[in-house]
Amino acid sequence: MRILLASSSSGSRGGGELYLLYLGRALANRGHTPILWASSHPRMDELAKGFAEFGQVERCDYPNTYDRRLRSLGACIDATATGRALQSWKRIGADVIHLNKQNLEDGLDLLRALKSIGTPSLCTIHLTQSARYLKAVLAGARDVVSRIALHSYAGLLVTVLENRRSDLAAFIGDSPRIRVVPNGVPLFDLSQRESARSAKRRELGIGDDQPLIIAVGRLVPQKRPLTFLDQAARILAIEPDARFVWVGDGNLENDWNRKIHEMGLAHAVHRIGWQMDVTPFLFAADLFLHVAEFEGLPLAILEAMSAALPCAISKNLLHEMPFFDEQSAIAVDDDAAWSRMLGDNGRLKAIGRRARELAEQHFSFGAMAATYEGLYHEAIAASR
Repeated sequence: MRILLASSSSGSRGGGELYLLYLGRALANRGHTPILWASSHPRMDELAKGFAEFGQVERCDYPNTYDRRLRSLGACIDATATGRALQSWKRIGADVIHLNKQNLEDGLDLLRALKSIGTPSLCTIHLTQSARYLKAVLAGARDVVSRIALHSYAGLLVTVLENRRSDLAAFIGDSPRIRVVPNGVPLFDLSQRESARSAKRRELGIGDDQPLIIAVGRLVPQKRPLTFLDQAARILAIEPDARFVWVGDGNLENDWNRKIHEMGLAHAVHRIGWQMDVTPFLFAADLFLHVAEFEGLPLAILEAMSAALPCAISKNLLHEMPFFDEQSAIAVDDDAAWSRMLGDNGRLKAIGRRARELAEQHFSFGAMAATYEGLYHEAIAASR
């Protein structure tokens, strides 16, 4: 099959876009021809370059919803962007089009193009919380236009977690066309873990006996990097030898640097810029700390699970991930009492092993691709 993966083009470094790399590679491994369609904006260059290693890439002069001053309210009336996408997709000539949306309101102009082209299609939505839930400006009006657009699109709507499916059903009404396909990641070769761990720790200047806590994500409010620093301070009061690394960058960099200075954390907390391959950092760490405010199904957590790295996750997220229990993840609280577990290496390793088992059972990128392949065939059959 020629499968067009159409990106709403929010950026190359968010998990909701990086997932296209994993899906595209897995589809190529299954004998399909994956094609990435993305905006010609420079922020999509990294994603396009990575995708080109195994698939075809097509770029188009398309503005992402959040480049528009009126957000989705502007996108819903922009016939030019819709027409431009439509002509590009017709020229490519795919068997099925898979639209990748970050949230409910982005890419509404692309949904309109899907209705016009007639090619079998489906749409994945990673974040299904409403604009009202996210406390966005003009939330009521933005939710109205999103709801209308999603209602009028007749194809399958795919979410990445059962809780996200429930959100979407509450937003547009329950429907058999709402499906759940969990994100997937590669299953890392754990035989390389010890050598990679030693090499990366030497590079970072961290001793073998020092607990290393890592986070991976953009420095943006959603990921709560400043809360990560609060947790680091609490942990250091209990474990003075602990060290922390944040992998990623973003618009809170100045706030991060200022708080590091104010809290006197420069000796223990370090930030590494964006990395396309975080595997060596995951192998080097003893714990993955994720304190985001809200998520879909974050690739960062799934990659940590694949690396058999125990995950400590804020309680507000943990209850949305029912595949976790006390044997496979750690609940983060505000008094840092949970961090005493850092002294129990046996327990940490057991949690990491269980997390890896869950990744093997439910979150491999091969299983994700196989499930989507079935949905593509279903979409093609329905169009006939």
